[in-house]
Amino acid sequence: MLERTWKKIISNKRFSLWSVPAFFLWLASFGYRGLFLLKRSRSTETVRLKVPVIAVGNLSVGGSGKTPMVGCIAADLIDEGYAVGIVSSGYKRKSSEAFVEPGYHIIQRKAEETGDEVMLLAVNLPEAMFSVDDSKTVAARRLAETADVDVIIVDDAYQHFTLERDLNIVTYDAGVKKRELKLFPRGILREPLSALQRSDVIIITRSNFARDLHKLINRLQRFNPKADIYHAAFSADEIVGREQRRSVKYLEDKSVFLFAGIGNFRALERQVGALAADVDYAMELSDHQEYDQELLEEIKKRADGHESDLILTTAKDWVKLGDFDFGREIYYLNLRVDLDPGEEKLIQSIEDRLGLQKQEE
Repeated sequence: MLERTWKKIISNKRFSLWSVPAFFLWLASFGYRGLFLLKRSRSTETVRLKVPVIAVGNLSVGGSGKTPMVGCIAADLIDEGYAVGIVSSGYKRKSSEAFVEPGYHIIQRKAEETGDEVMLLAVNLPEAMFSVDDSKTVAARRLAETADVDVIIVDDAYQHFTLERDLNIVTYDAGVKKRELKLFPRGILREPLSALQRSDVIIITRSNFARDLHKLINRLQRFNPKADIYHAAFSADEIVGREQRRSVKYLEDKSVFLFAGIGNFRALERQVGALAADVDYAMELSDHQEYDQELLEEIKKRADGHESDLILTTAKDWVKLGDFDFGREIYYLNLRVDLDPGEEKLIQSIEDRLGLQKQEE
């Protein structure tokens, strides 16, 4: 509820009913900036690992596609024959247990132990090695010491200053409105756009939502003319259920009840609206939403009330639903990353920049 109210405030135009709370959020943003600068000034001692480190992150709160990009890059490196390690804090998990495990072990755990993003990555990357700890630096060091990996990818690490990285990759959501590009909590930015100067690679995600992609690229290049810039669209060609996979064409004559707890729900709603015959109801939940029996029953009741043909959600939400019976078909939208100029170029650039060498068999 609070998250949705905050989004309404920051996305509203000037001189509206939301102007008063927006003013107080603007004042609070100065305090946030001060705390951020204090935190960074204290991060004077950094840890350098013997294994190359790639940091993937963003400048904003909420979803910008950084975790899908972690999965995409990791999968491509694994396909090239590299042993890949992934570091995460397991955001919003209920357990404080630290662990280093391959993905095929993690999928035997519960999502509340690992965090939804770790679980989703493990499902898609069973052969990757994962290190989860509240401290990403500790997790990365433990991974480098206890596992044979050629490269470490740290999820959501652009603002993590105690760990030295060999490559900084930033995702930038093209679907974000310009008026939301203010410092948190008045806007969605963790740092000013000038922080792009630290990046080596900028990936514009949801590039199909950009009003003028060429103009956006030029704008970002003004902050960092040396960074390589790619743009990515998240497309879907199938939906995945508990017992079957179907082409997205299956949605063309179906009414859909949509629910999800992700950072950019509006983009998902637009995407599903273009695929389905009708979206009966779009239920926006908090990012990293926890699902209990009461909430699952509410979703079922609402879908029943709308007499929706099926229920649709995201893969990140799917891993937390268990085997609850919604009384109708339920699927998640299986998203694919379409990168331009191309994944091959990005992976080749990563190999060249980091001097990656595959382990000898």
